[in-house]
Amino acid sequence: MLKLIELRKVIKILSDYDIQFDYASGGKHTGKFYKGGKSFPVKCHGRKTEMLTYALKGLIKKFNLPKDTFDG
Repeated sequence: MLKLIELRKVIKILSDYDIQFDYASGGKHTGKFYKGGKSFPVKCHGRKTEMLTYALKGLIKKFNLPKDTFDG
């Protein structure tokens, strides 16, 4: 079962999979995860923003990550 995780922890976990995070300047989405030609935009208001479970599931699906990527 996925739980809320702070953005800074998600960035650290995904760096092991060579997925980068970049803060965008302005706009509706303030950051995005990307790897190669794929990207996943997220709203964030600092590194302590908690990412909701639907966003974590979206990251898993978008980047074909193992389902237990964010578990414990």
